[in-house]
Amino acid sequence: MNDDKLNQKQIILKKLVNSGINITPFVLEMILNMENPNQNLELIIKETSFIPQFQSHLTPDILKKLSNQEIVKTMERNIIHSDILMKNEPDLEVKEKNKCQQTNKEEPSILFKSVKASAKPLPTSKLPQTSSINEKVSPKAMNSVRTYETTKSNSLFRPIAKDYDFDYKILKDPTGKLYTNGDYNDFYNLTLDKFTKLNKLMRKRSDVLSATNINNILRLSSSSEVSTIGLVKNFRQTKNENYFFEIEDLTGSINVLIRKDSENQENNKLFNHIVYDQMMYVQGTYNPGDNRNSGIIFADYITKIDIPTDYQPNTANLPLSIALISDTHIGSKEFEEKLFKKFIAFLNGKAGNANYRERASKIKYLVINGDLIDGIGVYPNQENDLDITDIYKQYDKATEFIAQIPEHIKVFYTAGNHEPVRNAIPRPAVPKKYCEALFDLGVVCLGNPSYIQTHEVNTLIYHGESIHDMIMLIHEFNINKPTEVMKEFLISRHLAPIFGEKTQIAPLDKDWLVIDKIPDIFHTGHIHINGFDRYRHVSLINSGCFQAQTDFMKSFGITPTPGIVPIIELDSLTFFPLDIQKLYN
Repeated sequence: MNDDKLNQKQIILKKLVNSGINITPFVLEMILNMENPNQNLELIIKETSFIPQFQSHLTPDILKKLSNQEIVKTMERNIIHSDILMKNEPDLEVKEKNKCQQTNKEEPSILFKSVKASAKPLPTSKLPQTSSINEKVSPKAMNSVRTYETTKSNSLFRPIAKDYDFDYKILKDPTGKLYTNGDYNDFYNLTLDKFTKLNKLMRKRSDVLSATNINNILRLSSSSEVSTIGLVKNFRQTKNENYFFEIEDLTGSINVLIRKDSENQENNKLFNHIVYDQMMYVQGTYNPGDNRNSGIIFADYITKIDIPTDYQPNTANLPLSIALISDTHIGSKEFEEKLFKKFIAFLNGKAGNANYRERASKIKYLVINGDLIDGIGVYPNQENDLDITDIYKQYDKATEFIAQIPEHIKVFYTAGNHEPVRNAIPRPAVPKKYCEALFDLGVVCLGNPSYIQTHEVNTLIYHGESIHDMIMLIHEFNINKPTEVMKEFLISRHLAPIFGEKTQIAPLDKDWLVIDKIPDIFHTGHIHINGFDRYRHVSLINSGCFQAQTDFMKSFGITPTPGIVPIIELDSLTFFPLDIQKLYN
């Protein structure tokens, strides 16, 4: 054997070792004789992970089941008249020592008779980098192979996500940046920053370029066509069933009237979704009235900031997914421990059929959007609902579960209203003293709200405290349809448009709740009810919970939907709701 072929053989053997695969000398020789052995081997390794019959032994029978027809044809040409040779030839010892005894075992029965390999061949540029050509297979490399064995079959679970490095950025996290004295100046600065940011976003719309400040309009002495931008100060319906509201900017405030018989019926619909402190654009005819302060705009057109209709979301160029959960409430008597254990089993490829294992194999990231633990003293008489009454022990229990998540999955954990941090939003990440073991596991702890980027896909993570306020103030909204409220947040470009309701908002010099960057995925929790929708190509997800109904939930009319985990493919933003109750172990 010449040096080039020997080096090529060493590279291929190393890849097989790292993938935990046995191979016969005949198949090894066949791969070496292919036109592009490295590329073809990468494709073979990926596709065989979805063949239920594959038991870590790469044989011609397994290769026949590949979806890549070019490889299949090459293989068929090489095995003509070689069936007898293949039946008796022993496997090469390219697996770790404790697996060698399996090489002569009989192949187990086929559990899934009609499963198609669904992994698509990847372009060469997207394949994992190969080792140096002079690098040899070492005992250390052979012992580093990590596989996860399913309980329903003896097939090995080889996650695709393990083949790729983590690629994430923290785009926004309020942790360590929240300073306030709680005095008047802090409240003023918060409102000023909110107005400035929302005004800037509104002026990106091409239809509002002519807007002027309110003081310039109030100076007019005769009827004129005008347009302006401001925050909603108050609103009501008049005796004549017209719609009246007042907006203000940094120069003053002005009254606006929408006639009930307005030709633009969209104005009337929009008025029904108005809440205090939202940014509005108004266009119409200004009537100055008897004095400067009695002037009014008879509106022809009103609008909120909104998301551009032509927004195109970012996608990854790798076949990876992100799983989204929230509100596990570990420590509560109503914590659905069995469901959560089954979810962990799913992540390890130990629950569900081959299709479920395929989905699990692509998961590279997991977001826990608040309320990981139930906390202490969050609501009156909570101690009666607790199974674990010590917050440190609640985190110990949570760590037991998180430690079972495969190492190739990066976990993000944001603070909800049950975590041991302040209740007002924005809130910082949970202090390390409570969950040091999670830090040691590599969990990324973030504040609320936070903004992350995973393989170019941007996800806005917000626990969702202000959803309740919006449902109470806008009668069309329903707690069983959380994504309708999430749409309103995007339209308003703010996570808590109303100041002064039940949602506690910290007075800071910066408004962290403005949605200044359009997300590709918008993830909330808090209300324990699953929801999925899209609005102008933004994926809206409420991730439900892992807690059965408590008396406290009943008081809010909440019927939870535990154990349904949203999974989104980062390369297509395709959504899959994993109903854990339908999985088997």
